[in-house]
Parts: sequence; structure tokens; C-alpha cells
Amino acid sequence: MKKILLTVFALATILCLGLGLVACNNATTQGQLENPLGFDHKSETFVYDALDTKSGEIGEYTVKIVGYDGGETITDFGDSELANVEKGILVTGKLEFGEDSSSTGCYFKLVGSSTSYMVPVASYTVHTQNGKETFRLQATYGSKSYNYERTVDGKKDSGSIKISGTYFDNNEFHQMLRTVSTYSSGLSLAYNMPLVTPTEALSVSITATTSSIQKVVTSYTDSLLNADNTQRYPEGMDCYVVNINRSTEVAGTSQTLYYALDNVPSEIAHPNVRFMQHILVKIIEPYKVDGKATFTVTEDGKQVEKPIRMEYTLRSASIG
Repeated sequence: MKKILLTVFALATILCLGLGLVACNNATTQGQLENPLGFDHKSETFVYDALDTKSGEIGEYTVKIVGYDGGETITDFGDSELANVEKGILVTGKLEFGEDSSSTGCYFKLVGSSTSYMVPVASYTVHTQNGKETFRLQATYGSKSYNYERTVDGKKDSGSIKISGTYFDNNEFHQMLRTVSTYSSGLSLAYNMPLVTPTEALSVSITATTSSIQKVVTSYTDSLLNADNTQRYPEGMDCYVVNINRSTEVAGTSQTLYYALDNVPSEIAHPNVRFMQHILVKIIEPYKVDGKATFTVTEDGKQVEKPIRMEYTLRSASIG
């Protein structure tokens, strides 16, 4: 299977898109992660080109963030539905490489006096290889537990993971880190995450730290124009460089995420829709063996300095 986003964004053996991927704070530690839609628009969609530098193949990763009012039903939630939901947002991600795919999703209820803080309710993950399903996960959150049903190559099991302190969901936490209220060049955030993969079921410790600010160029940043049709970011968009690290008994996997320094003005013609907040412009994840990056090797046996990695670069971003 390709380095599919549960391998990428869930920080699994190699990670999970998750993009999967989604992050959110729990009810006792509100104030860090907030609703990215605010009160001025109902959805956001991001499409990334996904490059596997090992094979040279290019796939597509699509993330959608959709707001729901209380009482609605989400009919397509993995292999189930969520009925009569509390007001909240659904974040889904899908990575596709030919017949291989990874689909993830998490629903968050909005809490607090202004219903702006996010608390995870339920999540799912589905992997397919050559068109055949190889992994499925359906999970719900209790007050201090993450309860899951897992199917690996047709074999089912279930379990529960204890969660405490500040915790994020393991599907789309990348997108949700956009909304940290204390975002700055000095960002340092530590949290826990329930993680269920084909081989693991545990709580992992994650750190997200801003290391620098860099200009990033993608097909999306190149497409943004000023009123006179000149490029808005001719030298690239300034981005926070955020390093993600996992610390558990299992060898960790690190990622580098690039978030827009400024909020990106909306192109939609609506007086109440202002911007997209700190959009995620680029993701880099090295292939790892025993925690070390894997490098390419030339035909004469010499190593090439550039490590083999997955690269996700933003192609389009839109508000609905």
C-alpha cells in the first residue's frame, strides 16, 4: 500500500492522512483549538498533490471541513451514520494513488459560551489496496476513553484506550492545528492522541513546535493574484514551519508542516466571509526505518543526500 495517510497523518508505522489530516482539545482544556469555519462560512476544501519520491508516482489528497447544525444526521460516516448530532464540524480526508486509497473522518462538537471550541465525538478510517479493503476503524469518544472497532484484512476486534489531559483525534489533526489561538513563531504544543492502526492500539505523546518561518511556493500560491493580475506571492507565501514528533515505546515518526503566516483572504463574493485561517500549504514526511530517514541509492551504490519522502503540496483552497 502507498504511504497512505493513516500512515502519514495518524503517525502510525509511517503515518495517516489523514491528513488524515484532525485535532481538537477536550472539554477541560478549552481555548487552544477553535472552529476554523467561525460563523461566516459553512465549508472549506483543500486539494493537495501527493508525490511519492520513492516511486515518482503522484496522487491526490482532498480535505473537506463542513459545518453542521444541531439535530442533523451525517449518513456517510465510514460504515455507519451519526444521528441527531450536536452543532459541530466534520473533517474528512481522502488520499488516492490509483486503486489505493485512504479515507478518514472525525466529527467534532462545538462547546463553550460561543460554541467555538472543538471536542471530538467520533472518527473513522478506511484503507483500500488494489481496490480491496484492508483496514477499517470506527471509533467514539467517551469522557476519558477512545472506544474502537477495528477490521484488518477481514478480521475484527475491538477495544478501548484511556485518554486524559489535552488530547487530539488521530485522523485530521494537521488541519486543526491551523486554529491554535496562540499561533506564533514561538508555538510549542504538547498533547496526547489515541492511535489505532493495523498493528497498534495505544495513546501516544505528540509535540508540535514552530522552528522557523520560510517562503513556500506551490501551484496554489502561484495562482493567487492581486487586483492588477500580478502575483500576490511572487517569491512564495510566508509559512510557519512546524515540526511534529511522536514519543512512545514504538519508534517515532516526524513530519514537517508549513502553515500560512497570514490568514488568506477569501475569493468568495460575500461580505461576511473574510478569510481562511493559517492554511496548511505543504507537508513533508520522510520514509523511516528504525526512526532514521531513508536515502536513495544510485546504481553504483552511492547514497544521494536527499531522503526518500512523501510531499504534499497545496493545489487549491476554497470556501463554500
